[in-house]
Amino acid sequence: MSYRVKRIDPYWMKNPVLPAVAIVGVLVAMVAVQRAMFPVAIIAAVIAGLAIFLATKPAVSAVLATLGLLGGLTTFVVVPNSQNAAMTTPLRLLSMLLFTMFYTVLMDGVVLLVAVLYNLFAGAIGLGGLSLDLEDEGDAGGA
Repeated sequence: MSYRVKRIDPYWMKNPVLPAVAIVGVLVAMVAVQRAMFPVAIIAAVIAGLAIFLATKPAVSAVLATLGLLGGLTTFVVVPNSQNAAMTTPLRLLSMLLFTMFYTVLMDGVVLLVAVLYNLFAGAIGLGGLSLDLEDEGDAGGA
């Protein structure tokens, strides 16, 4: 059996306000950083991150959080570089936690952007999408 993937759906909450909130939050955070308004930038970035996190299915976020945790654990605890070697243990754990959160939100955003672009190219424009060749369990042992 051959199937064509026409659409990728990693969206959990499909409210159209969430992408707008994420984009506006990122833009406000960038402008606030340029103007040295760091509390505003932090609040805007947190709001954008929450919008991205809420827009992504929990399984996708959990996989990416696990990868972020492993990356943070490796970078800050197991094999710290020369800049991280002087950090205390609580500071290393905090760095690992922040790295995990940032990585999860950033990669959730990347997954959502990839899904939007794939759906645009494969569906709306009509370019070829991914193909999956699946076989029944009974067919697997026959040949």
